[in-house]
Amino acid sequence: MIDGEDDALPSVKFKPKIAETRWDPIEELKLLSSWEREGLYKFNKNTDKPIFSIDTPPPYASGAWHVGAAAHYVHMDMIARYYRMKGYEVYFPFGVDRNGLPVEVQVEKIYGIDAHKVPREEFLKLCKDFLDKVEEELVYIAWRLGMSCDLKNRYHTDSPEYRAVTQATFIELWKRGLIYEDIRPNIWCPRCRTTLAESEVEYSERDAILAYIKFKVVETGGDIVVATTRPELLCTCAAVIFNPEDKRYSGLEGKHVVVPIFGQKVPIMKHPYAKPEFGTGLVMVCSFGDQADVRLFRELGLKPRIAINPDGLMNEIAGPYKGLTVHEARQRILEDLKRQGLLVKAEGIVHRVPVCWRCKSPIEFVAMKEYYLKQLEFKDAIRRIANEMKFYPPEHKQLLLNWIDSISSDWPISRRRFYG
Repeated sequence: MIDGEDDALPSVKFKPKIAETRWDPIEELKLLSSWEREGLYKFNKNTDKPIFSIDTPPPYASGAWHVGAAAHYVHMDMIARYYRMKGYEVYFPFGVDRNGLPVEVQVEKIYGIDAHKVPREEFLKLCKDFLDKVEEELVYIAWRLGMSCDLKNRYHTDSPEYRAVTQATFIELWKRGLIYEDIRPNIWCPRCRTTLAESEVEYSERDAILAYIKFKVVETGGDIVVATTRPELLCTCAAVIFNPEDKRYSGLEGKHVVVPIFGQKVPIMKHPYAKPEFGTGLVMVCSFGDQADVRLFRELGLKPRIAINPDGLMNEIAGPYKGLTVHEARQRILEDLKRQGLLVKAEGIVHRVPVCWRCKSPIEFVAMKEYYLKQLEFKDAIRRIANEMKFYPPEHKQLLLNWIDSISSDWPISRRRFYG
């Protein structure tokens, strides 16, 4: 306040455009309709303004939009509006992701069916009808939130145009040598019957049995005890390992054991993967219980044998357990080991199990021919690009770096799908 000035506020006559004292949501609908009529948020590609584009991830149409997803897109909308006010022509596209297994899983749940047991065309129609309904609800919510996208000109990932672009991209990558075909162990979901990428695997804490099993040492005739949660994979056991620092087993290196029930003779080797504090400190290396087994087979030069078929049933390598599910084979083998006096004990533990992110079923590792997109050779280049980018907030840069560091194989391109 300046001395001598009147401290009274000046009288201002202000007449609000809206006379009502309580907000009526009907006014929002009028405003939204007005924006649509005016084409307020259509992108003008011939503009003289500088262009700001937002690479919008299309929301997935597998169910009703929850508040978290809506909030995520509202944050993007805030950025779009900010740059319009800064004088930019903003390209803010909106699409709907209508491909993939989550749609198939939802349709199976709703109708109580199995995609593999109904006519393909019938199942595809059910998927499309489900997607149409969900998309209608999703787009209405986006419109009702006042998102400044061109919702009338949205794209769909199952449209003929979009699929044509996808196919053309695949062909171009193949010509450049960035996609290749190979037979190798794949992360496989027996329930969804498709390969998974590493990023599509989650881990679940589940009750399990840690079985302590006797193996006969060929050279001495004595027994060693190996603890495992996967006795159904005894038929694929190719080695037993111990940690080089574990002095209890230093005299076993170079010797061999006979695998119980199945009778194959396998070497005893040292490897730092074995943890002296877990079980007995001895680990059977089988094809394949997890990603670690895949790596161990490669490092130790072992030849894998796959005992689990893509449908999740044991095959001829499992001998008398052929045709059983993994769980059934596990129980039967434990019973047979106990009857033969080879099961020292079986204790209940909580085990970290890799599962499919879609259906939460335990995954398996199955060798099959598959297409792969190269990504390992680009990790260093992606890191360099990340260091040139600006992140808001800056600490989120670490999320990208963590993802880059987690990549340990090329990306498998699944072809075993129904819709999309």
